[in-house]
Amino acid sequence: MAPEHKDNRGTGSSGAAAAVAVEPKAADLVRRAVAAGAGALGEWEAKTLLAAYGVPVPEGTIVTSEAEAVTAAERLGGKLAMKAVGSEIHHKTEGGLVVLGISGASEAAETYRLLRRRAGQSLEGVLVERMVQGNRELLVGLKRDPVFGPVIAFGLGGVLTEVLGDIALTLAPPSARDVAELLESIRSRKILGAFRGSPPVDRAALSKVIEAIGRIALDFPEIAEIDVNPLLVEGDRPVAADAVVILSKAASAVREARPFKPDLQAVLTPESVAIVGASDDIRKWGGSALRNLLDGGYQGKIYPVNPRGGVFFGIQAYASIADLPEAADLALMAVGGQQVKGVLEECGRRGVRAVVVLAAGFSETGAEGAALEREILEIAARYGITLVGPNCMGLMSNEKSFHATGFVALHPPKGKLSFVSQSGSLGPGVVNTCERRGIGVEKFVSVGNEAQVSAFDVLDYLRDDPATECVMMYLEGIEDGAHFVDSARKTTARKPVVVLRGGLTESGGRAAASHTGALAGSAEVFRAAARQSGVVTCGTVEELVDLGACLAYLPLPKGRRVAIVTNGGGPGVLAADEVALNGLELVDIPESLVLALDELLPSFWSRRNPLDLVAAGFGDVGLRVIEQVTRCADVDAVLALNFLGVPSTSDDGRGRRPGGEFEGFSTWEWSFLELCSTLMEETGKPIINVPDHPVQGVPPQSGRYSPVILSSPRAAARALDRMVWCEWHNGILQ
Repeated sequence: MAPEHKDNRGTGSSGAAAAVAVEPKAADLVRRAVAAGAGALGEWEAKTLLAAYGVPVPEGTIVTSEAEAVTAAERLGGKLAMKAVGSEIHHKTEGGLVVLGISGASEAAETYRLLRRRAGQSLEGVLVERMVQGNRELLVGLKRDPVFGPVIAFGLGGVLTEVLGDIALTLAPPSARDVAELLESIRSRKILGAFRGSPPVDRAALSKVIEAIGRIALDFPEIAEIDVNPLLVEGDRPVAADAVVILSKAASAVREARPFKPDLQAVLTPESVAIVGASDDIRKWGGSALRNLLDGGYQGKIYPVNPRGGVFFGIQAYASIADLPEAADLALMAVGGQQVKGVLEECGRRGVRAVVVLAAGFSETGAEGAALEREILEIAARYGITLVGPNCMGLMSNEKSFHATGFVALHPPKGKLSFVSQSGSLGPGVVNTCERRGIGVEKFVSVGNEAQVSAFDVLDYLRDDPATECVMMYLEGIEDGAHFVDSARKTTARKPVVVLRGGLTESGGRAAASHTGALAGSAEVFRAAARQSGVVTCGTVEELVDLGACLAYLPLPKGRRVAIVTNGGGPGVLAADEVALNGLELVDIPESLVLALDELLPSFWSRRNPLDLVAAGFGDVGLRVIEQVTRCADVDAVLALNFLGVPSTSDDGRGRRPGGEFEGFSTWEWSFLELCSTLMEETGKPIINVPDHPVQGVPPQSGRYSPVILSSPRAAARALDRMVWCEWHNGILQ
């Protein structure tokens, strides 16, 4: 008889598939196979499993004789497919063990005899089923990622799977929104619409198939892979024409919850700090860290620690942690790796709440270093100490004027953007880039090897930090995929997260392992996890800073309609190209706005989008134009080109750097930027500025939104596209 089509679907308020009881028939089938030591389910068993979860499969049955084949053919009627079945049969098509288009009892009998001859002693039966007929072949599959767990794949099926590789991924269990986005993520998504006389695919039915695969993955950790290929579209209905289920010898390990919650308040807002290994030599880690702390204006208590004592930068040093007049909230360890254990024991006995270990020479160096790292982790756990590092560059918090970094001086302007980095050297580079571009930074944390405190622990802390409006992250590896997804989902529901990921290639992964000991993982799965979690991803440091600044300081656009306002024709043309390439819409300027601008501009202005002001957009005219355009109801976002950094005979006394960069803003530019802030506050629309020449200066930051200056039309269009996606993903855009 045919597999049962028992519907076990649940309804969850969150959009994800609700937990349901494991379908008894399916559970018995899988457990018997595992107990027998089977490496996979046969096609019949696989389809039985799928059908138990509501996946449409062809009506059919297993026969073991010619007479049974005839009976089955008569009962099923129409065109049939017959397939040899046996535990030793693995490549049915290549062995001629699949026959399609069979009609009637006599052909069924003949085909049964043919398959028996071809399969020989391996034949255990023949699957006779109604042949699915459709002209669209899809694929739905499942694999278990070692970092992120079960991952669902969707895309083109049949021979096109390997030829085109048009596959998109999502983590299980997917929400309704995750599934909807998955269907739109393949390049050939148009195939889901009306196609060569066939109706559009029933997306609701297709979504149920994808959700069912996710539920099976959660219900059966014994299942390593599922491959439904092809998932044929018959009319508008997806049907599993073939299916493979691979079993695992061992159930997937369940990661236990971490028993220790790090005290990051002691790390980022300490009232007192000890610098272990302090000196007055800024060429040494202890000297540079102490100097940076003093230069940053930290108002808490500072305790230099050095066995030789002394006075460093006017502050009396102590011989040991034990000699401190009080237990410091935080100890910054600028000592060699072999000294860390002893100092950490001292910190524990003295009651120090948290430590930051700058030293390298731990798990990033190999087995011996990994053993040393485990030792310091055990000591920290024994005393309940929060440990950041080792192999890190320290941290910075503008909230407390706390600049506890070694060798690099980080003093960016205060702002709403925080940054977490698994790389020590890249982290300060990003913060310095922000400082050079006048972008305010609130907090920076270099997590190093993450022996205890991970990047996602810091993300959890920053989620509740009122001074942080957006979090930037540089990651080289993820060991706990569940922690990443959970932390990211919770954070992006409240504030944006932008991630630059390194180590995604085989070569980059090896480099990451030697750098921080990080596990690189799969690029495709990571991107799926990030997208599902609402994380904005990027590919370069420049994009990281661009997106971080835009998401921290600008309102999110409510749609994709862009107006380009430019003081030069060429930049406007380039910007129009980038708007189109990034899937944004160059909005048609309404007649009412054209008439209003006619009153302000020369008769030969463009009168279309891009709005080329023919170099007339300065003084009061430029201010009035940008206001009119921004307030236009048909516009969701504005790109303002060549209003800033325009060389002239008078630059208000501004200096110029060797590369042509202006130092500071002119009086008119400052007025323009202040107007941009006001307009963004009043309209909720982003205005992105692209200067003629770079300008170094901090834009006005008096209100909720502050102007952002990007380097090119391409950077601006890419940022706007990601901002629109961020708005949509978090459910604000209807």
